[in-house]
Amino acid sequence: MCLIVDANVASDFFCAKAPHYKEVFEAVLEGRCCVYYGGKLRREYAQMRTVLLRILSLDKAGRAKVLPDNEIDQLTANLTRANVCKSNDAHVIALAMVANSRLLCTNDQFLQDDFTNKDLLAKPRGKVYKNSSHYRLIGVHGRRC
Repeated sequence: MCLIVDANVASDFFCAKAPHYKEVFEAVLEGRCCVYYGGKLRREYAQMRTVLLRILSLDKAGRAKVLPDNEIDQLTANLTRANVCKSNDAHVIALAMVANSRLLCTNDQFLQDDFTNKDLLAKPRGKVYKNSSHYRLIGVHGRRC
């Protein structure tokens, strides 16, 4: 399973080990789930030192994967021009499209609406992991990076 962690929950997810992300974070550490990042999200992570150190460590261990900024940034610009997102996070939708990742951790309601919008992400649809009750979204047999 591929996962995107929005910057607004990155500190809780990667550093604070918040209880509501415990199961999905453990899935990442065990290699059953892989965190994808790139484009503006990579630059947002870079502004948070502890998050940056954690994501680079996960990347080195094969538990996270950075995708090319230029492809994500170009798609972000296209989505922004088309004005199809409710949120100001077109870069997360672009990353999901490039990575073919359909699982997101965020507490941004507008981004949740965009991520689950079948007109933006379909086949498969996007899903949002909010707390441990969503553990089934990870799946029994996750996919490595």
